[in-house]
Amino acid sequence: MKTSLFAVVWSLLVIILPIHAATNQLNTVTPAASQKSNAKVDLNKADINTLAKAFKGIGMKRAEAIIKYRESNGSFKSVEDLSHVRGLGKQFVEKHLLQLQEVFTVS
Repeated sequence: MKTSLFAVVWSLLVIILPIHAATNQLNTVTPAASQKSNAKVDLNKADINTLAKAFKGIGMKRAEAIIKYRESNGSFKSVEDLSHVRGLGKQFVEKHLLQLQEVFTVS
């Protein structure tokens, strides 16, 4: 009887401890990922790869256009200035303005 009880308790420990350890590991990783996503990308400083990865809908071509605009016209004054970038356009910026403002900033 004692052996059966010991076997049941041991089995539960073997099952529960790895699950508990994995849960604790996930909890420690999640805040770091959240902090990373809160960092905004500066339109006046970001390189082409950073711009291309920052927002769905802005790939390498649009990122390149943003940099060309920045080099030709100077610093962006606001996120709304993206509407002047050839290849992005007013409609794209108006449609996604709130999301763009969450991802990008200007210095």
